[in-house]
Formats: sequence, structure tokens, C-alpha cells
Amino acid sequence: MEFLNQLSPFIENAGFPALIFAIWYIYHQSQVKTLETIINDNFEILKELLETNQYHAAILSRIESKIDNNLWCPILKKEVS
Repeated sequence: MEFLNQLSPFIENAGFPALIFAIWYIYHQSQVKTLETIINDNFEILKELLETNQYHAAILSRIESKIDNNLWCPILKKEVS
């Protein structure tokens, strides 16, 4: 209770602007937390997309090496048969 008595003159002097600042600060902190979770989720999605792109690049590399080694391309092999 003693703390509130010491805080009382500050509240009387600061008043409404202090209240607005407190509300803004709480709102700002919640927005920062929300943006951090969005950014973390986006990094996880990008990580998964990178793995998928690497997998596709490996598959295309194998197909390209088969074509370069004069082996039948799987797509052409179906069309010729």
C-alpha cells in the first residue's frame, strides 16, 4: 500500500498521457510477439521449400545425366513404345 501512496503524485501529474502510453506499450508488445511468431513460421515454411527444391534439383540432375549418357529419357521411352 505504501508503494501506491508514493506512486499517487506521479499518477496525478502524468494522468491521461501515462495511461495512453501504458496502453500503447502493451499493444506494441503484443504486436511484437505476434510478428515474431509469424516470422518463425515463415522461416519454417522456407526451410521446407528449400528441402523440396533440393530434392527436385537432384531428380532433374539424374534425368539430365541419363540424357547426356545417351540413355532413354523416361518420358520419351513411353512415347516411343
